[in-house]
Amino acid sequence: MRINIIGAGQMGSLYGAAAIENGHDVCFVDASDEVVSALNRNGLIIDRPDGSSNRYEVRACGQAPAESADITLFMVKGWATAAAAGLARPGVGAQACVLTLQNGLGNEEVLAQEFPTARLLIGVSVHTVITVAPGHYQQTGVRETFLGPTDSARDDDPDRVAAAFAGPGFPVVVCSQPDIRREQWGKFVLNCASLPSMALTRLETPDANHVPEVMDLMDKVIKETCELAAAAGVGLDWRERADYQRNLFVTAGGRASMLGDVLASRRTEIESVNGAAIRKANALGVPVPLNSALYALVSGLDHAIALEAAR
Repeated sequence: MRINIIGAGQMGSLYGAAAIENGHDVCFVDASDEVVSALNRNGLIIDRPDGSSNRYEVRACGQAPAESADITLFMVKGWATAAAAGLARPGVGAQACVLTLQNGLGNEEVLAQEFPTARLLIGVSVHTVITVAPGHYQQTGVRETFLGPTDSARDDDPDRVAAAFAGPGFPVVVCSQPDIRREQWGKFVLNCASLPSMALTRLETPDANHVPEVMDLMDKVIKETCELAAAAGVGLDWRERADYQRNLFVTAGGRASMLGDVLASRRTEIESVNGAAIRKANALGVPVPLNSALYALVSGLDHAIALEAAR
């Protein structure tokens, strides 16, 4: 199949490599000239958790080719989704299959508006990756990917899309629509707790385990966000989610993506994470004081980064 990966950063590169391993024709699309040039010049390099390294000859460009892709995967920050849709548009046919594995909530709605006739799938990814250099990434943790349909997808789309990426050591699980909504919220509550906490403390994942005050705070944010999920009609056990995250912090290694953004002086995706939680809470009349506090602090950090860049 012809597959366009929109966003050739850490996660997009990981999924693009998986599709290449399965013999598909992959094109990476990225707004960064530096990333596009590095991929075309040096290829894509991924260092694996077992110490091995893979190099792939790839094609990268700043806008999707005009040929219609079978699958278009969005792997950009939530604040960039609408702009990324413009880069992807030449390769998205009227009945194209579009998949988002992005963090947070709200990306699905943007893509549905940008591509109203596309067959849209949603999912979650919990792999952990660190950037070594543009086009060179270190995969530090492997977890299952979950994906499933929205109302616009065909019955066979989830299995076909999953097969494009799944492989040995790269599990992809197909879910029903109710189950993928639950998985989406299940990851969202973890993102609301861990991403801003790591960005603000600058702790890498293994180091956070040694700061009980931070781990306890994240448990409380998970509980608060699970209560929001319940108000939205999605039942989650906050203790199970908290235990899952603590296990993830022990086993995954690496650093949270929002911390990576802060260290690189990039804009964070706080609007798609805690910002989305606040908007959902306001609509449902549910208080989320911890999410609100984390959102305010990271928004201030974003502002400070922007001020430094402007000087």
